[in-house]
Amino acid sequence: MLITNSNNVVFNESKQISTVYYDASDFKLIGKLSGADGYSRLPAEAEKEVREPVWNLSQHTAGLSVRFTSNSTSIKLRWTLKSNPYRSNMNPIASKGFDVYSFNNGKWQFMGEARPQNSIENEATIIHGMEQTEREYLLNFPLYDGVISVEIGIDQNAYIEKPARHIIYTTNPIVFYGTSITQGASASRPGLTYPARIQRALNKEVINLGFSGNCKFEKEVARYFMESNPSIIILDCTPNSPPATIRNNLPVLIEFIRSENDTVPIIFVESIMRDDTYFKKNVGSAFGTMNYINEQNQALKEIYVSSSNNIEQLYYISSEDLIGSDNEATVDGTHFNDVGHFRAYQQFKFKIERIISR
Repeated sequence: MLITNSNNVVFNESKQISTVYYDASDFKLIGKLSGADGYSRLPAEAEKEVREPVWNLSQHTAGLSVRFTSNSTSIKLRWTLKSNPYRSNMNPIASKGFDVYSFNNGKWQFMGEARPQNSIENEATIIHGMEQTEREYLLNFPLYDGVISVEIGIDQNAYIEKPARHIIYTTNPIVFYGTSITQGASASRPGLTYPARIQRALNKEVINLGFSGNCKFEKEVARYFMESNPSIIILDCTPNSPPATIRNNLPVLIEFIRSENDTVPIIFVESIMRDDTYFKKNVGSAFGTMNYINEQNQALKEIYVSSSNNIEQLYYISSEDLIGSDNEATVDGTHFNDVGHFRAYQQFKFKIERIISR
């Protein structure tokens, strides 16, 4: 179906080319739970069910993408942010900008980015000067801000449509429920997070339910992602959860998931050892020390082992090799840089593919 919007034309005098803008929500939005309104990651009813910080973070658009087809020689973007935050440990392109991939020679290839202008209202040219050839696009949304509106700009004499090919399959998505790292900190752009890489590599829709500092194995969140009938669930909540929280919440979460689906694979993920723990005094169980992180991982392992005795399709990823041992995979000792996200992607992809192949 061809979508037109003749009332939204911008004229570029330098190139004598008119640009027409189209509402991105008219195309195929992926990475969002069913029932969620607009660009929210959780349905409106969840506001009364989940903790307030979780709801607020669900308004960030991490993991959302739009798929479309166009033959335009240029791709532009206009967007309105909800809050325009400053985050000292993140690239603005990642936190409140976009990046775009095109399907080229059988794989998704990075094409360009939309850089924010330190403003609520933003406009950017992602790419220009292309041949007028039909291409399949994947537009990845900001990781750490909400979006009120997004418009895709193309040449006036070009067309833009819903995707012509079902490259990324959207039935039974993969669900990542995790922390600020899952949400995307601190990749340099949205497409370089490990959930986004998994989505492109497997051509399988990924739901990113990363909630910065607020992922605590909560059944209230699972209630909503189970409605999507996921094919695999990755629980990457350990870094945000004290040992007691893991022991209290995780068994309840597993029981709930199994009451909804008794066969979906569930992957438990340990917390990495934060880089500064190698230099801190390892006294008692103070937060952020080696002792504390070991206690978190021990609690996770205990629940995994005890649950595996009578529950099938449970899997485990150790932190030992998750991002390597050279201490070069974070931006601030905790949050993954592009190296860290790539290494984590490799570990997750290996585990997911082994599970799928069984």
